[in-house]
Amino acid sequence: MPAESDPPRKVYGFKEREFKRDNAPTSAAAPAPTAKDLAMMSTADAPVTPPRKPANASKPDDPNDVYAVLRANRAVEDQAGLSEVEIREIKSRRKRDYWLVLIGGNLAILGAVGLSGLNPISSLFGLAGIILFSISLTWIMWQVMDKY
Repeated sequence: MPAESDPPRKVYGFKEREFKRDNAPTSAAAPAPTAKDLAMMSTADAPVTPPRKPANASKPDDPNDVYAVLRANRAVEDQAGLSEVEIREIKSRRKRDYWLVLIGGNLAILGAVGLSGLNPISSLFGLAGIILFSISLTWIMWQVMDKY
């Protein structure tokens, strides 16, 4: 059985591309505008056309039109007599709860250290617990949680 030879080597390369010109010049005699001509055409003397209405503008019967929903809400408020009601800010209980939990938690840690005996190791662990608890509570109450 004769040894089969390798297939011929493939040659890869780029083929010539043909580009279709979309905006072909209207006449070969008209020269291309220069930068100065383009600057002259873009001055404020040119007429300003009003912006066209976008294609995705809301339709009159669109249930997702925000302004229509707001108008409907305002009409219901006017009928119920709620349009003149003053909106007052509700005071958050977060500050009160923060200080209550901070003082209570730190006192609980100090109590546990006091009950276990006052030696340097338990005092050091108690101090570390107070620092870790205070920093964690502050982060959670003021950065993670929303106002309530």
